[in-house]
Amino acid sequence: MTTVPSASQWGSPTACRRALLIHGLNSSSHTFHRVASALAAKGYLVIAPNLLGHALRKPGVDFQVQTLADELLPYFQAAEYDIIIGHSMGALVVLSLLKSLPKTKPTSVVLIDPSLEVTAEQMVDRRVKYSEDARTNPTAEDYMALNPLWTREDAIWRVLGTHTVGRSTNSHDHIDGNVPWSFSHLIADKPAAAALTILVADPSKLECVAKFKDIRTVIVSNASHWIQYEFPEVIVEEALRNIEEQDNGQ
Repeated sequence: MTTVPSASQWGSPTACRRALLIHGLNSSSHTFHRVASALAAKGYLVIAPNLLGHALRKPGVDFQVQTLADELLPYFQAAEYDIIIGHSMGALVVLSLLKSLPKTKPTSVVLIDPSLEVTAEQMVDRRVKYSEDARTNPTAEDYMALNPLWTREDAIWRVLGTHTVGRSTNSHDHIDGNVPWSFSHLIADKPAAAALTILVADPSKLECVAKFKDIRTVIVSNASHWIQYEFPEVIVEEALRNIEEQDNGQ
């Protein structure tokens, strides 16, 4: 395993527009294979980094979300992005990077089913779930049986994501490294030029963002936590909607 950065890429390097996609806990860049392919077909160069401690990368010095975000700063120093998408913990990484976005360049930011506020009691339940997943070690067939909207490719990438983490305790490490689990306040770092959309499967996840008026929220019906597998077209549509609205507003 290595700490050397790694990323997946879709689309032409000469594309005029760029998108950055950030995966979640116990996952990898290819969790976005369908979203990335669709954006590439629309003329985007799509970059999806693998976070520290994932996709055969060693963990960093700690497991804080801000540490994961700081490690991605070179991507922002190298280029500016029209679209930035984060799933789950990757959405929290995106929030931690909002302060690094250009102040005047329009950016479409989409967060996929993030848990922005989690209580200590809820964290106990999550630890149990993660431990159960590690114990049962689901196969691609298991994931497909539980998630009828997934393709076999989706299930395979999910399995690989769980099997290529830096440590077997990866989930618990990140839970313990981010106490309290509270990230909704980071929305305030959004530059005025950025458009922020939050997609959720569970409407209760939106309660903590009700005070923020300058964001768009979308409840994706019949979805699970893995909206990028089940309804990738919704993610692409919302990302492009922000671009279109920003272009029309100029």
